[in-house]
Amino acid sequence: MDGIRTAIDRALIGAEQAKSSMDAATKRIATGKKINSPSDDPVRWASTRQSRSVDMILRTVNSSLESVAIGIRGADQAMAAIEGHLDQMIEIVKLFPPYPEGDNAEERIRMLRSFNGIRQLIDQLTIPPTDDLGQAIMADPASNDIPDSWPVVVNEQGDVRTIRRQEVHTGPTGLTIPGLTEADLTENGQAGGALSRQRLDDITANLENAKAVLRQRRDSLGSDAAAIARARTSNAGAAAFHTSFAESREAADINETAAQVTSIQLKQSLALESLGSITSLRSELVALLK
Repeated sequence: MDGIRTAIDRALIGAEQAKSSMDAATKRIATGKKINSPSDDPVRWASTRQSRSVDMILRTVNSSLESVAIGIRGADQAMAAIEGHLDQMIEIVKLFPPYPEGDNAEERIRMLRSFNGIRQLIDQLTIPPTDDLGQAIMADPASNDIPDSWPVVVNEQGDVRTIRRQEVHTGPTGLTIPGLTEADLTENGQAGGALSRQRLDDITANLENAKAVLRQRRDSLGSDAAAIARARTSNAGAAAFHTSFAESREAADINETAAQVTSIQLKQSLALESLGSITSLRSELVALLK
C-alpha cells in the first residue's frame, strides 16, 4: 500500500507541475512575452528590468532637455529681434536732424522718443517671468532674482551641461546702451545746441559694438543649443536600444510556445491516466483484502 501511495503522490506532483507549466505557457501566448515575472527567469528578468529602467531615465532626461531647448530657442529668437532693433537705433542716429535756426525741435523729440522706445523694447524682451528660462538667460541679474547658471543633466550617468547667462539687456553688464537726451547730442551739452558729429559717431560706434556683443553671446547660446540637441539625439538612440533589448529578451517564440503547450497537454493526460490507473488498482487491492 505504501508503494501505491507513493505512486499516487508522484502522479499528483506530475499533474500539478504540468498545470503550472501550462499556466506559464498560456500567459506567454497571451502577453507575447516569455518573461512575465522573476520566476520565469530571474537573470533575464533582472536584465530586462534594468533596460526598461534606463529607458525611463533617458526619457525623463530628454523631457527636461526639451524644456531647456524651448527656452534657448526663445532666447535666440529674442536676440534676433534685438539685433533688428539695434539696426533701427543706428539708423535713427544716422538720420538725426540738424538744428537749423528757428527749428521747433518736434522732429528731434520724435526721433529721441523712438530711440528710447526701442531701447525699452529691448529690455522688455529680457525681463523674465518666473518660469521662462529663455528670458532669464538674457536678463539683468541686478534687477531679477536669477542664478548665474543652470546645470542641466544630459544623460543617464548624470553628466551635466551648464547653461550660462548671456545678458543682452541695455544695462552695463549687457549691451551697454544708455538712453538719449538732446544734451547727449550737442556740442555744448545743452538741448537746442549745435549737433556734435563726434558724439553721434560715438553713439553709432557704441551701437555697433552692442551688435558685436549680441552676436557673440548668441553664438555662445548656440553652442549650448547644439550640445543639448546632441544629447537628446544620443539619449533617444540609447532609449530605443534599451527598449528593443528588453523586448527581445522578453519576447516569446509563439510557435515554440505552442509546441510546448502540446507537450504539456500530453504530460497532463499521461499524469491523469497514471493517477486513474493507480487509483483503480488501489481500489481493486482493497476489495481483495476484504
